[in-house]
Order: sequence, then C-alpha cells, then structure tokens
Amino acid sequence: MKSIYVKLVLSFIITILLSVVITVVVTTFLSKQKLEMRLGQDMVKMGEDFIDLYGAEDSDKAARFLSNSSFIHFSFIIIDDQHKEKVLGQPGPPIPITPKEVDQVLEGKRYSNLNEEKSDRPQPNVVGLPFQENGRSYALFIQSHPQRQFSVIQDVQNIQLITILLVGIVLFAYVSTIIIKPIKRLSTAMKVVGKGEYNVQVEHAANDEIGLLTKNFNQMTKELNKIETMRQEFIASVSHEIQSPLTSIRGFSAALKDDIVSEDKKIQYLTIIEKESTRLSQLSSNLLKLASLDSEHQTLMLQQYRLDEQIRHVVMALEPQWIKKNIEIDLDLSNVQIEADKDLLEQVWLNLVTNAIKYTPEHGFVTISISLKDEKIEVKVKDNGIGIAEEDQKYIFESFYKVDKSRTLKGSGLGLAITKKIVRLHEGSIHVESKSDQGSTFIVTLPIQKNRNKKDSSV
Repeated sequence: MKSIYVKLVLSFIITILLSVVITVVVTTFLSKQKLEMRLGQDMVKMGEDFIDLYGAEDSDKAARFLSNSSFIHFSFIIIDDQHKEKVLGQPGPPIPITPKEVDQVLEGKRYSNLNEEKSDRPQPNVVGLPFQENGRSYALFIQSHPQRQFSVIQDVQNIQLITILLVGIVLFAYVSTIIIKPIKRLSTAMKVVGKGEYNVQVEHAANDEIGLLTKNFNQMTKELNKIETMRQEFIASVSHEIQSPLTSIRGFSAALKDDIVSEDKKIQYLTIIEKESTRLSQLSSNLLKLASLDSEHQTLMLQQYRLDEQIRHVVMALEPQWIKKNIEIDLDLSNVQIEADKDLLEQVWLNLVTNAIKYTPEHGFVTISISLKDEKIEVKVKDNGIGIAEEDQKYIFESFYKVDKSRTLKGSGLGLAITKKIVRLHEGSIHVESKSDQGSTFIVTLPIQKNRNKKDSSV
C-alpha cells in the first residue's frame, strides 16, 4: 500500500510531466508560427537587397556573408531563362521547387511556400523573386532552414523544463514532508486511542484543513476521555449500589440463622432484606430497560389516552415521598389527549417527578404543567432544589452520568438516560433549564400524534 507521501509526490510528477508536454507542444507551435511569419518578411527584404547587389564583383561574397552570419542557414540560388542554376554563398540541399514554379517566377510572379502545409518531415522555407539583368530574366530563390533555430530553442526549453521539474520535485518532496508530519502525528495518536488511552492531544498551530482535523480529533479524545471517566464512575457506582444491599442481605440472613433473635428483630431483618432486594431488582430493571431502548427492535405500543390523568396518577403514586419531605406539589394540567406508548411515557414522568422530589429540600415545591404549543404538547417539571451546574447540563442525559459525585443521594445515573431515549422514540425532545442552587425545569416536548411514516424502532 502506497503512503500518502508517495502518492503526493507521484501526483506532482505526473502533473508536472503533463504540463511540460503541453508547454513544449504549445510553445513550439507558437514560436514556429511567429518565426515563419517574421522569416517570410525578412527573406523577401533580403532578396530585394541582394538583387540590387547582383552583378557587382562582391555579390558572391555578400551572399556568403549573409549565409554564414545568419542564425538561420540560407542558400541563394539564381536560375536564368535557360533553367541554369548558380548557387551563391553557402551551398544547401536541393531546392524543393518544380520547373513550373521556376517558370512562374521567371515570368514575373513571386513564389513562397511559407503558407503551405508542411509534411511531417522538416521542409525548408523558400521564397522566389523575379528580376532582370542585361535584358535577361532571372529567378532568385532564397532557401532557409529554420530547423536549426527550432532545435536550439527546443534544447533551451528542454533544459529549462527539466530544471523546473527537478527543482519542483525536490521542493515538493520537502513541502510534502512538512505537510505529512502532522498527519503522521495524528495517525500515531489514533493508534494510542485505539488501545484505550483517551487522554491524548495533538499539537498543530496552522489554521488549515489539517489544523481543523487536529482540532476535531482533540475534541473527540476529550469527549471520549469524559465518557470513559463516566463509565468508570458508573461501574464504581453500580458496584457500590450492588455491594451495599448484598452486604445487608448477607449480614441479616446470617443473623436470622441465630435462634437468639427475637420475633420483632426477625421481622425487622426480613423487612430490611426485602427492601434491599427491591433495590437490586430496580437496578437490574433499569439496566435491562436501558439495553432494550438501545436496541434497534424496540416497538411502541401506541394508544390514545389522557396525558393529564397519567401524570396525576404518577404524582399520587409518589405521594409518600413528597409528603415525607413536606413538599408542595402544584399541578397545572390541561385536558390533553395523546397517542403514545402509555407504559413507556409513565416511566418518563416517574423519573422526572422522582428526581424533582429527590433533589428538592424539605418544604420546597414542585410544579408540573401541560400546555399546547404549535400542535405539540409541552410538559414542564419544575423544582426549587439544588439545581444543576452549567458544565453538567450537557451530560446529564448520558448513561452513567451522576451530578451527585458524593453519592449522598442514591441513584445509578440511568434515569435521565432512559427518559431521553423514551422521549426520542416518541419523536419528541427534552432539555433542562437550571442554575446551581436555583432549581431546575425539565421541559418535554411531544407530538400529539406520532408520525406513522417513520419506523417505531428508530431511536
């Protein structure tokens, strides 16, 4: 498997090679067109000047000078009316013209093959000019070979492009190494996280895509670390919750074996054993409920019923708890019909009202209200208890989380997690408004009728 570093370098090389090929083709074509355009004009002017010199003693020397001093090799050929050729200056290859084209020039017409399509093989450029000398007609043909210039230009271009390619590869390899370093650090950190170590942070100062990825990774590890801490606290909490009743059950069971225990004590011990067994049963029931709600096969048993009557029933069932603490319960319940799973929603109200009573001091108050807003039902459970700190509010609906770290108030931290899952099953929402020592208000929003186009099992 190729590393991203190799892929980056290969991608760069391929891109540069394609750019080089395209550049060579385009620049060669454009330079050739430009050269031929300028060359045609220069060759005609050179021919006209040379005709003025023809016949003088130094005309041959002039032709040789023009041929040797030019960057492009020129050949000068003079053909008389008898088709006899005379080569002046530097001899060149046979001139690619026909007798018919020679006759046309002798008759006074100019000739040029600069605008003709060339074959794949290199062809010289030819210009023919007519002139008169001593009453006779002559044709001057100037033949050029720009391939020499093209070859030199292409050699220079190739050297430049190869230099650019090599320097580009070296610089890109260096830059790629700098880019890859934070990715490698991320990869190493991910391996550490994969082994269960979540207290990992990766440093990356740049504010780019990799910086954003690093920031998200660091945020993820922070959240994972919090979840792991919550999980460990949950295990400790459940272990404590299980160990405490088991110790009581074991101790009082052993005491009951002693015949010395009086009948009154036996009843007292059996009552404690029954109470502790109920605690264990409730804990296991909550764990099973949470697992059931997490599964993809939870089905809602929908029915129409009075929501206000259900909440009144829950409040009455919890009467011993709020009377014991002299808590005032204020109900503002409108007559509301809802289509929902009655048993599951009853669990929601039990959890919320129980928590309100639990965290409200003696002689406090709990207010429960129902209202209709935008075709939805809104239920509020408000207390004047200890409240919830802002930093805890975004975690209280997660499994295993407990606001009371001291465990002075009994609970497994599962109630609100179960509540949220049930509310979401009903396509509703739940949130809290609270401040420390100023009480809490839990707000549940539910549709009057569940959307039947969605699967009931979606959480």
